[in-house]
Amino acid sequence: MPRNLTDSECKDIIRRLGKRLNVDPSLITTRLMSADDKQDMREGNLPVKSLEVHIRIWMNNGMPDYAHGKTIPLKHEAEEVLI
Repeated sequence: MPRNLTDSECKDIIRRLGKRLNVDPSLITTRLMSADDKQDMREGNLPVKSLEVHIRIWMNNGMPDYAHGKTIPLKHEAEEVLI
């Protein structure tokens, strides 16, 4: 059975992954991870290696706001607003 993680432990993991992958950790928590993903992490049901792979894929796709159901890459969001 997985071990529950504290919010502090989750934040530390996300900070370390952000630093390793050269991405702002706040983008991971606001654009990639849904509320369910965060809860899964707290409950120990989101392995760090799995999260890392998902972050890499998300970055390769242009860091869209998947947490809110959007698929437009971050760099193109400003263009969408102007159109």
